[in-house]
Amino acid sequence: METEAQAGWDFFDSVDFPADGTDDPLGRAPVRHVVTAIVVGHDGAAWLPRLNEALWALERRPDRLIAVDTGSTDETAELLANLPGVEPVVGLSARTGFGTAVARGLDAVGFAAIPSAAGPYGSDENTPVREWLWLLHDDCAPAPKALERLLLAATINPAIGIWGPKLRMWPRDRELLEVGVTTSLGGRRDTGIEPGELDQGQHDTMRDVLAVSSAGMLVSREVWEGLAGFDPRLPMFRDDIDFGWRAAKAGVRVAVAPESVVYHAQAAAAGERPLAGTRRHAYQLDRAHAYYTVLANAPGKLLPLLILRFLFGTVFRSAWFVIGKTPSGAVDEWTALLGTLLAGGWTKARKDRRRLNKQPHEGVKHLFARSVTAIRHSLEDTGSAITERLRDAWADEPEEQVVTTARRARSTSRVAVDQPRWRRQLIRRPFLVGWIALFVGSLLAARSVMGSGVLRSDVMPPPHDSLGDLWHAAATAPPGVTPPAWLGQFSAWVFVALGNPSLATDLMVLGAVPLAALTAWSFLRKIVLDRMARAWGATAYGLSVFVGGAVSQGRLGTCVAAVVLPLLAMAIHTVTRRRRVALQGSWRAAWFAGGCIAVLVAFTPSLGLLAAVGAAAGGLLARGWSRQSRQLLFSSVLGLLLVLPWTIELVLHPSRIGQEAGGAPTAAIGPGDSIGRLLTGIPEGAPVPWVVGIPLVVVALLSMLRGSRSKFELLGWAIAVTGLVGTLASSRLGGGTGPLMLLMTAGWIGVITVTWDSVGRSADMITRGVLAVVLLTTVVSAGWWVVRGDDGPLRREPAQDLPAYLVSAQEPPLNRSIVVASKQPDQGIEFTLVRNGGPRMGAVEAEAPAAQSQSITEVLAALGGGGAGDEAERLAALDIDYVYLVPPLDPVLVSTIDSVPGLNRSSANDGAAAWAVEVRADGKSPMREVTHGIWRILGIVGWLLTLVFCLPTARRTVAGTHARRVA
Repeated sequence: METEAQAGWDFFDSVDFPADGTDDPLGRAPVRHVVTAIVVGHDGAAWLPRLNEALWALERRPDRLIAVDTGSTDETAELLANLPGVEPVVGLSARTGFGTAVARGLDAVGFAAIPSAAGPYGSDENTPVREWLWLLHDDCAPAPKALERLLLAATINPAIGIWGPKLRMWPRDRELLEVGVTTSLGGRRDTGIEPGELDQGQHDTMRDVLAVSSAGMLVSREVWEGLAGFDPRLPMFRDDIDFGWRAAKAGVRVAVAPESVVYHAQAAAAGERPLAGTRRHAYQLDRAHAYYTVLANAPGKLLPLLILRFLFGTVFRSAWFVIGKTPSGAVDEWTALLGTLLAGGWTKARKDRRRLNKQPHEGVKHLFARSVTAIRHSLEDTGSAITERLRDAWADEPEEQVVTTARRARSTSRVAVDQPRWRRQLIRRPFLVGWIALFVGSLLAARSVMGSGVLRSDVMPPPHDSLGDLWHAAATAPPGVTPPAWLGQFSAWVFVALGNPSLATDLMVLGAVPLAALTAWSFLRKIVLDRMARAWGATAYGLSVFVGGAVSQGRLGTCVAAVVLPLLAMAIHTVTRRRRVALQGSWRAAWFAGGCIAVLVAFTPSLGLLAAVGAAAGGLLARGWSRQSRQLLFSSVLGLLLVLPWTIELVLHPSRIGQEAGGAPTAAIGPGDSIGRLLTGIPEGAPVPWVVGIPLVVVALLSMLRGSRSKFELLGWAIAVTGLVGTLASSRLGGGTGPLMLLMTAGWIGVITVTWDSVGRSADMITRGVLAVVLLTTVVSAGWWVVRGDDGPLRREPAQDLPAYLVSAQEPPLNRSIVVASKQPDQGIEFTLVRNGGPRMGAVEAEAPAAQSQSITEVLAALGGGGAGDEAERLAALDIDYVYLVPPLDPVLVSTIDSVPGLNRSSANDGAAAWAVEVRADGKSPMREVTHGIWRILGIVGWLLTLVFCLPTARRTVAGTHARRVA
């Protein structure tokens, strides 16, 4: 090769030039090394100039350089011809794989001739000579000392026949790619390098490995010819592992010389250029070659287990791709496995390699990756992929409008370094500090409702005992009754809460304040720049859940709505925002918005239907029949379809629109309530006086005096007015107004937050005074919350107010049924049928119609009228075992029941009375339940599809590649 180098060696750093020294430090006999280098190129014009520069910079250059072009369509052939000292370029077809190209290049040109003069390691012509083959890719660049250090390692360790360098990220990064490579018997390629790990000398130990990368591999001629080169059935990917595995079986040692550094772009694996030698996708090719490598080289006794392992792995990865909306990845998985198994090439390879089986598998077993390690890396990669894709999917994009420098500067707080640490954190991360305060406050506020038992209130029945019981309640109901849709959705939250319905209820009700604040902050950070403004907005929104009485009254539906409402706003914002790209809207966000609307319709029908109609109408009126308006309309329709048949139930029984999860309407504002309570959204029975909400309303009204208003401020006003009108309409129709009042309060808070963001750090004393009033109101509300606590109507008690023996009698194998009745003065007898653990969540919505319970009503009416003497037989025929009267007791009714034959007194709690039905009747006709199986199956399928389309798309990546950084 020429001794003159071209200009431009600035590609290399001083770290690429280790200390000089080419002699064996142990003083062993010198060896003359003759090196034949071969470069295979395919559409590598983007990388070959760097390789050319690197070859010029080599201090120890190869004795012969062979270049092979495999059907490139760019300037690769011309660039290969310009490499220093290169032989005439060998041209091959684009279907030629890497190993075949190397073999064809050697056939066409041959190895370098052994010179008669002594080499650099001695002057004696009798010095032993070793011939080497140095493999290079067109997208790699060896450091100046790369070949010299490989040959020095070969001199020190003459028993090793294959050497590999340390690979770093292209073009000159300190990030590590490989320091040797291995595989598990499941086919997972393992480099032992963590993603993003920097080279700090932690792997600079010369050691034996299973294989080294073909980018920079130095292999002795006798080993190359003895192993017949790379397997032609592996045009690329895994050919290096297969070659190293065959070498290990043949007794040839493979080692890595970490002082030798080669930079590698991994262009084909990263999808930066088309593949040479195949038309298949890189992922499919990599998987197929992984299966082939293991099947062709693994011990025969392990093949049945390995094939079964491949099958299970393919099933799980296929499911991952289907969930990730990449069905082509699932097709690649099955094509790779079945194609490899059925093609039979691996069986022929096993026959051809029998002559190499000089080393048993137990002798090289330590070179392979452990299966446990492979599983751990797979889980880590899956978690990292999910996190990365979710971050990419929901990453905020800049609006079309240009944010001024002054306004952007307001979002960045500069703090003097001499400030106390707590003050610096408060200024830089106000919401983090505020959220921690809300979290601690929620623990303190819940002090009076902690302990044994379950949370319950007048509007929230006790939770179910298990996830199975909850799911049974979500799927069954009396004939003609639709089970509430929110039970099925709540089951998913219970599953997250370790399958404990009581724990799930505690987290949602008692943790509603910090959870709502967190979701509100997630939305506000997309539209509000000022940190203090959005921190206040999120905190105030979270506290509004307590101020409105949702926590202390145990209104589960409003608590859930408070958490979901900001998520819906965030999804709608993602759909409607203007982008710099031509494609508008986001179908992923549209699916997510549909899921949020479905949750709102299930837990708070009035708020959910209002959100569905508002999203569809707003999109059509503001955008016309555009892509974004169609996405909003799709979200509305999807939200209504996901809660079928509950949507039909709401149409047939409009009175249920005013309910929320738990049963009867709550927090109703009647026509006679004060205008103050109506505007502030603090109903009668709320834990704070309604005057606490006056500052928010006044400040929101004062914001109207500003000369200009942003679209988000106008939107906040529209939401507040909509909530106000909805509250008035619902109160006069006898429905619940709690969720609609929450919507109104959210509108007031949104207006103030956006206004605060607009005025920023105004020096006007009036503005500062108004903001101080807002902050003082928030502090007072928070203090009231912590001091008062979450108790009130909400309490922690046993799930049933019945004696212990009646509670246990409802459990298998007895399965007793109990009529719990009560009689108020001058009123009829009201009753509840208790069985299977008693009335639990959803029992009010799924209550049997009066016609179905007419028989029990008639029996109780007969008892109230003096009795006919046959009530015990009639109760027994209805499969009722006990009658339980709750206080206050009617003496006449108690005397009548005592006189009925077959009804015998049992023990009861203080002030109550109980009777056991001693008569046994044949042909019992208990109240039946119908399982709505088809709707539950359709609901599960619908929610799974929604979840899939909400998630980001899964990527097909070749194992062992790292994220690319463009030079």
